[in-house]
Amino acid sequence: MTFSELEERWIVRQPHINPKTSAVKLTLKFKSRFWKSVNPETVRNFLKKHKYYGRVPQRKPYISKANRKARLAFAKMYVKQSTEFWKNVIFVDESKYNIFGSDGQQKVWHTPNTALHIKNLRSTVKYGGANQLVWDCMASSGVGNLDFIDGTMNKYVYLDILTRNLKQSASNLGISRHFNSARIPKHIADICKLWVLYHCPGVIKTTAQSPDINPIEHVWDDLQQKINEHNISNKQELRKHLIEEWAKISESFCAKLIKSVSNKLREVIKCKGDPTRY
Repeated sequence: MTFSELEERWIVRQPHINPKTSAVKLTLKFKSRFWKSVNPETVRNFLKKHKYYGRVPQRKPYISKANRKARLAFAKMYVKQSTEFWKNVIFVDESKYNIFGSDGQQKVWHTPNTALHIKNLRSTVKYGGANQLVWDCMASSGVGNLDFIDGTMNKYVYLDILTRNLKQSASNLGISRHFNSARIPKHIADICKLWVLYHCPGVIKTTAQSPDINPIEHVWDDLQQKINEHNISNKQELRKHLIEEWAKISESFCAKLIKSVSNKLREVIKCKGDPTRY
């Protein structure tokens, strides 16, 4: 089937307006607009001809305009720091692990080198539907002590982790100068800030919605891949495998992630605060 120049322009414009439009829906809209029937496969081939390819969208956290600006400012402030500086930073965060379940897939149409454009991404919200929340920290010299969190993660629970776990982990990792944390409200409650300022005078004020800057996120991802290899049916088994796989994380892997921090910051600057490829 051939299309007129007007029809071609209309078809190419649709995935640009809404990349999540499926080929089937596009054919229905085409029929309604031009009173002509067209096969979905014909539309797919036509879009491929114009370098639009159906791909599963990359999952990236939603970033508000204010936080994009803050991310850019943070990156510009620290981008010139040396690898030695980052070797003396301890990164902390929490992550939640599912026993089972899937979010399903959806495809988007996009042209080459546009996968990270905002409208081509699948925004995610941290901690969606899970079974075990864990806290930990990492540095260039390795990972800290894994901490399981049950119930509500409030400022008192977090303060207990700081007092009981962070100080010991930092000592084991040979870190005494700088502290970097995922910046969410319960972490910056006054009692937590006072503890951190007293015990970690070199606090780095990170920005919200910036998992691509924090190297521990890659540790979480690696741990998730390892957990997925196990057939887990209950919370006890999940904890057991989390402990086993966490203990296998190597110092060389952590050192490589810390070495990449400067590259991450340069990428944030390049993307003007938008989500990066990391």
